[in-house]
Amino acid sequence: KIFDKVRAEKIAKKVNGKYGQVSDIQSEAKKENPPLLYDLTELQRDANVKYGFTAKQTLNLMQKLYEEHKLLTYPRTDSRYLGSDVVPSLKDRLETIAVGENGKFVHEILKVGIKVSKRFVDDSKVSDHHAIIPTEQPLKLSNLTFDEKRIYDLVVKRFLAVMMEPFEYDRITVNVDIESENFFAKGRVVKSEGWKRVYRNEEQLDDDSQEVKDQMLPSVKKGQDLKVLNAKVVNGKTKPPARYTEATLLSAMEHPGKFIDDDELR
Repeated sequence: KIFDKVRAEKIAKKVNGKYGQVSDIQSEAKKENPPLLYDLTELQRDANVKYGFTAKQTLNLMQKLYEEHKLLTYPRTDSRYLGSDVVPSLKDRLETIAVGENGKFVHEILKVGIKVSKRFVDDSKVSDHHAIIPTEQPLKLSNLTFDEKRIYDLVVKRFLAVMMEPFEYDRITVNVDIESENFFAKGRVVKSEGWKRVYRNEEQLDDDSQEVKDQMLPSVKKGQDLKVLNAKVVNGKTKPPARYTEATLLSAMEHPGKFIDDDELR
């Protein structure tokens, strides 16, 4: 980032068409664990981001899936963990949701065995009700409305993801010196998709909106010469915080302290 436009344009002109050399490559192994199971607030937030549902709409759909269809557990919970008493029923719950695309993930989980960990089973983090998960009730998708299927699918995918392997990748930073100017590129190389395979065919609900972190980089070596095919100056602006949506407001209500500077008041 340069705040002098004339200088930026001079640099772009100087390096265009020239050769540069890779001066440094940094690689850092990263591991991203599955997200936690749903409580009501998190489910309302995702349903708002993905489908535009209000918090009330999501709760109403949840109530029907719980009371009428008996496909999901109690919705009004603030826990994102399961108690140890639920563990014996996990296999039956998985077999119930082994329909369509989800079937292969269920098969994989059961083949290696359910690995119970503190990431989703913790008695100390369950009060009156555990996280929202599928029940053992036989599934008849034809009985559900389109919107009920959407909510049910969110819960099922999260239930599958939490029992799968972490997402593993290398975070790569490449530095290139061109005509005494230093440029860098960031990206990542995926080693194992892990739990993200559950969401492969749909847009991820991801807080990490920095596109540069997701770009795939070509294979380069330190000392390698690279030709600059094109250099251009891009004007950018910082944006004020966006107006609240139901999703971001729910997040703010969960952690209001981070918006307050006064330590004591926070």
